[in-house]
Amino acid sequence: MNARTNGTNPSARLLHAASVMALSTLVLASWAQASPGLDVRSIGNGPITPGNAPAGPAVDPTTQNGQWFLDNNGVADYRTHEFHDNIDGSGGFVPNHLAIRGSLVAFTPGAPGFINGYIMTVSITNNTPAVLGPFASQPNMHGENRIAPTPTYAGTMFGVRFAAHWADDGNPTNFFPSSANVPSTTPAGAPTSPGTSNTTAANYDALAWYSYTNGQAGTVGGSYQVPTWDFGDIAVGQTVTRTLTFQFYNPISNAAIPPITVFQGQDLLIARSDDIKIASYFQDDPVLNGIFDRAVPYPNGGINPATSHYGNSSVFFNVPTPGAAALLGLGGLMGLRRRR
Repeated sequence: MNARTNGTNPSARLLHAASVMALSTLVLASWAQASPGLDVRSIGNGPITPGNAPAGPAVDPTTQNGQWFLDNNGVADYRTHEFHDNIDGSGGFVPNHLAIRGSLVAFTPGAPGFINGYIMTVSITNNTPAVLGPFASQPNMHGENRIAPTPTYAGTMFGVRFAAHWADDGNPTNFFPSSANVPSTTPAGAPTSPGTSNTTAANYDALAWYSYTNGQAGTVGGSYQVPTWDFGDIAVGQTVTRTLTFQFYNPISNAAIPPITVFQGQDLLIARSDDIKIASYFQDDPVLNGIFDRAVPYPNGGINPATSHYGNSSVFFNVPTPGAAALLGLGGLMGLRRRR
């Protein structure tokens, strides 16, 4: 596998010493307030416990480099940090839960009485320096957790990628018509359990690695399967928006989806800091299920109270190499494609 040794924007490596000093100042200012830009590399390089093996691809099974991706050109790379939409008082600040925002634009019509998919805009706002309150975390489905204290990052987010936890990668052989959304760790006892969803991503840029190893016998493995989109570099205070297209393997009846007026002004994306990396996949489609970010500190069942307390989306990024070294010093940390 061809793995990049550094997935950052090349311009990041040309930072002047003054910019490094400014970055360190920002980090010191936000340390007590817990910025939601958090390192997701495993212990040795970062603060994440490695979880149930394998937590990552063969090139990095303990995820020393963080979250891995497979680009559409076949090249694997990674992101070291994750950004969260925490609210003020709980590790975030204005724009709070709208720091990662998904808005429904339109349904895609199909045969009379049916919908073939929908269009969504996703907006990401970098609010890393100005936040209030400590952040929470909890183990994800494959046993990864965050140790404390965790250094926080404030500054430009480089090579930003957004991941949709509810969408399939569009390979029709991956869809099980009997169940629209089945998490990747069920049914228990299967040799591998990659899950299934009726919703597919039509225009993604890369696939994120998801480990469906959950510590139970018969659910060991993982693959590049979660669709992601590139948002480039996002400076502090900047917002970047992209339009994403989703389709259905099986068209959905108009009667089975809330009218579009229900979605007006609603945020469809939830990505609090208690969701480490891609905590659970597949999550329920927020459009098909009318799932909105309720602006509570942590969902704690707010996505689908009957099934989940994890987020439905993630945002990953890289930091400048000098800045990353400074952050580690502050924190005092301990030193494919899916086939069935």
